[in-house]
Amino acid sequence: MAEKPNRSMVIGIVVGVVAIVAIIIGIVIAKGNEGGVEGGDEYGEEQVESGGMQMDFSNIDVTVEYGDYDGMYLLSKDIQNGEMLGKVVRIEGIVSHPMSKYSIVQEDGDGNKIGTEFEIEGIDEGEYPEDADRVLITGEIVEKAPLYYIIRTKPAYVENFGTTDGMDELDELEEYVEVEE
Repeated sequence: MAEKPNRSMVIGIVVGVVAIVAIIIGIVIAKGNEGGVEGGDEYGEEQVESGGMQMDFSNIDVTVEYGDYDGMYLLSKDIQNGEMLGKVVRIEGIVSHPMSKYSIVQEDGDGNKIGTEFEIEGIDEGEYPEDADRVLITGEIVEKAPLYYIIRTKPAYVENFGTTDGMDELDELEEYVEVEE
């Protein structure tokens, strides 16, 4: 007759099986995270390696067009309430840099501004778009500090159209220019 396994033998076998399963799961996860940049969309890469994490901008969750104050208001509210964590946003707006934080904002007809902070990884703040530049930013909402959310992006996902100073006046002047045929 075979000897009946004792309790310590059974525990040893269970621990061994669990260790093997953990190793297999670790290998599968590591293989899934390999590769870095993959694919491409109209703005370059879909995924960008970022400090051990990948930014995947292939699926935009929310888009706010230039001049959409109400859309930016709703988005900013949702971001600051933590409802957008991990979501990808694309915003065309104006850079506001009144102090040490860079924000992308929309302005209504009365001069009121609403926006949210952004960070561009991999460059110094001296290389950021200037105050009043019109930009298109695609980025991911991340938690910078407990209950403090921002847009995180890479330089490849920031398109700078230049300063907006005087643009409104130029648009108004164009309305009064007559075209001769």
